[in-house]
Amino acid sequence: MREAEDIEFIHRMRVASRRIRSCLPLFEECFLSKKYREWRKEIRNITRALREARDADVQIAFLKTYIEQPKEESLRPGAERFLLRLRQRRERMQPRVIKAIDRLLESGVVGDMEKWCRNMRKGSRNADVNSPVTYQNALVHITSRLEEVFAHEASVYIPENIEEHHAMRIAVKRLRYTMEVFSPLYEGELETQIAVCKKLQDMLGDLHDCDVWMDYLPQFMEEERAYSLDYFGHDDSFRILEPGLLHLQQCLRERRSAIYEEFVAYWKEIQEQNIWNDLKQFVQLTFDEKCKIQVNII
Repeated sequence: MREAEDIEFIHRMRVASRRIRSCLPLFEECFLSKKYREWRKEIRNITRALREARDADVQIAFLKTYIEQPKEESLRPGAERFLLRLRQRRERMQPRVIKAIDRLLESGVVGDMEKWCRNMRKGSRNADVNSPVTYQNALVHITSRLEEVFAHEASVYIPENIEEHHAMRIAVKRLRYTMEVFSPLYEGELETQIAVCKKLQDMLGDLHDCDVWMDYLPQFMEEERAYSLDYFGHDDSFRILEPGLLHLQQCLRERRSAIYEEFVAYWKEIQEQNIWNDLKQFVQLTFDEKCKIQVNII
């Protein structure tokens, strides 16, 4: 990550930090309040610090693939200039990435969390993880996360509701991570719902990437035009770049439209299959069954 040689390292670290942020609240009562707040703050900081760099890495990778595809020669200069500027921008971000990593390491939070969890595990070896209390926690957290997803359902059918689509992606991600935490309790019975969340998350992530692109591209074009005017006294050099940039803009619009239509169709499909109702009923019935067993034992 310090050398920025492989974009996957930042991606993996950011995913790991998001998973921790999503899972910590599930076990908040297990930790001291002060520790919990400190850990969440530091993990949130590293997630945010890596976000801009990760977005730039994704854009660079996409643009490299885009340039490699056969096109008219007049379209290449604009895309190549955009790629150059993105790489320069990414290089300027790297010191902030390193600083964020150093801060996390210096805080001692990672080691502290690991030590705390190890000690808790040693002290709870005889605990019954299959108790009704555990299943109740799973029920409460899974249904709560599901409600967060449905709070954004209306936006599914509004293509221009960019902010809500992004918020829905975050809600779907949290639901997925929460189900993955509790999945061992259900012996693989949540695999279908987890896979559905993963697919929704990918679709909404691709939508978000297009939205980020389309928001930044007009700004980039204005900056390049202004640069041409300041440096040369005219915008002739920008006119060489413009066809490729406009073509890229149109490609992104078409890509977003196609992804959006696929997303809506998939959402309707999983609604028809009663995926979410089945999930709510399953975790509720499982909890009820565990309570009955407990009562019979007593």
